[in-house]
Amino acid sequence: MILPGRTVAARGIVRALRSEKSQVQPCGVDLSLKRVLEWTSAGTIDFSNQHRQTASTRELRFQDERLHLPLGAYLVEFNELVATPADMFGQLFVRSSLFRSGALLSAGVCDAGYEGAIGGLLQVCNPHGITLYRDAKLAQFVFHQMTEKVEGYSGVYQGSKTV
Repeated sequence: MILPGRTVAARGIVRALRSEKSQVQPCGVDLSLKRVLEWTSAGTIDFSNQHRQTASTRELRFQDERLHLPLGAYLVEFNELVATPADMFGQLFVRSSLFRSGALLSAGVCDAGYEGAIGGLLQVCNPHGITLYRDAKLAQFVFHQMTEKVEGYSGVYQGSKTV
């Protein structure tokens, strides 16, 4: 079962909305762009997380409230924060206006119990790039009801203030 956007907002599952009227959708809540980062180093991923090291990033600066991104991959952070209940999980979907402009957005599952910042991988596929304005609506966050409560996420990213 998918929660309607108005329920997600009313229950505070997604918080710090810029405009509830503009962001609440029938099947979820739109997420708005806070910042864009590019990678400056390689990351390391292993099975046990003993050697895990996320890649370093640097923030790209908006010029006159907009940022032109050439072909490539970027880490985006959203203005909104999440507090996922123990009997739900979240899934991020690209907004159609973004993919119609030649860019894709993806992210992992937002686990039950996770609270904190939300981010995603923005892939600019358009050979001419894309221009994004600060607070642009890029994604829709959809929450699925699970059949039971679970112990919930307790990993290293719990309570993150940034991606």
